Amino acid sequence: MKKGFSEAFTRIFVYSYTSVIFLVVLNILSILCTSSAMQAQVSKQLFSMSMQSGVLYGQPWPNPSLGGVRLWNTQTSWPDISPTSSRYDWSTLDSWLRAANAHGADVMYTFGRIPKWASSKPGDNTCRYGAGQCDPPNDLNRDGSGTNQHFRNFVTAIATHAAGRIKYWEIANEPQNSFYWTGTIAQVVRMAKDARSIILSIDPNAVLLSPGTGLRLNAVDWTAAYLAAGGGQYADVIAFHGYVEGSCPSTLPDTSSIIPRVSVFRTMLAKYGQSTKPLWNTEASWGHTSDTCFGNADLQAGFVAQMYLLYQTARTQRLYWYAWNASNAGALWNNKILKPGLAYQQVYKWLVGATISSPCAMGSDSTWKCVITKPGGYQAEIVWNAKTSKLFIAPSQYHHYVDVYANIFKLPVNGAVQIGFKPILLQP
Repeated sequence: MKKGFSEAFTRIFVYSYTSVIFLVVLNILSILCTSSAMQAQVSKQLFSMSMQSGVLYGQPWPNPSLGGVRLWNTQTSWPDISPTSSRYDWSTLDSWLRAANAHGADVMYTFGRIPKWASSKPGDNTCRYGAGQCDPPNDLNRDGSGTNQHFRNFVTAIATHAAGRIKYWEIANEPQNSFYWTGTIAQVVRMAKDARSIILSIDPNAVLLSPGTGLRLNAVDWTAAYLAAGGGQYADVIAFHGYVEGSCPSTLPDTSSIIPRVSVFRTMLAKYGQSTKPLWNTEASWGHTSDTCFGNADLQAGFVAQMYLLYQTARTQRLYWYAWNASNAGALWNNKILKPGLAYQQVYKWLVGATISSPCAMGSDSTWKCVITKPGGYQAEIVWNAKTSKLFIAPSQYHHYVDVYANIFKLPVNGAVQIGFKPILLQP
């Protein structure tokens, strides 16, 4: 993830955009489109979430209210619901649907695991979640032919059971990774085709998402091949997983890679006629804390705020954080609200209902600035510097600043304030 800019430009060259003039025009158009998109008020749907099942058994639900909940690693997979070909257990799924409804959140269900009884390789122990779960169904051929009846039966069953309660359906989880999927792209296209036909016949208001892949080069390549094979016609929304990870022992995750990476992804989508579809980040955080050595809670707090600000600037309509209560993967809560959880709450308050009148942009000194407005003439500016701590002179209309923990401070007469990795909000 640290090589965001170099990878971004590499990908642009791979897709044959080698003209310097074209790159300049592309950047200008991107800025204009971004500026236009920022004129709409930010919806709470930007703040969506993955959670683990503790919230069903006494752990607190995130506050403020979420836009949406993604069902993955929630004991609601196909193997969990249908441990045998003749049995469906809807109890856990129904608990999630009741909880989401009670908290005013919509629901996205992610396909992506195959029960052992339906797997073409039931003894495959390389699969992350269990033997055979990353292998295609045994009635679906590598070229996409075959009855695909096992999958069709499950899709019919879950869509019928959850009609009107699950609106969004993500067709696969990171199929570019062999521990999640060993099958072919043709097989995923067939599954997407069948799922779309079945789900929309049961619930015409349902929305289908493309496989959630990613912004790394191998994931972009996989998505490009999937779209080239016709997969785009079965998606209403384009999904990706937008992790930004550092590395051990001490390299911080570099959020400045977000905007160029999303731009590269959009360039690829345009090549296959998919550029007008909404773009959702359906799984993202700093990754596994133990793998990335990113355990400093203050830095995690700054990272959370940066992620939401920059993915919003990149015109991503939703960001499903992973995960609210996962102890070793982007945790915002662990027996209490954590510092990054406080930052999540604060950036939610800054953005929801606001208009991004000037999208986030980085200056030559690595200082980021974004301007927001709210009804009634309110204007504020969000600033940070992810590279260093430095003195910043606030514009004269601002007299206070708010940190990511909701603390409010008065600015000195000269407007001087120290900024660093954690964004602050300058306000009147």
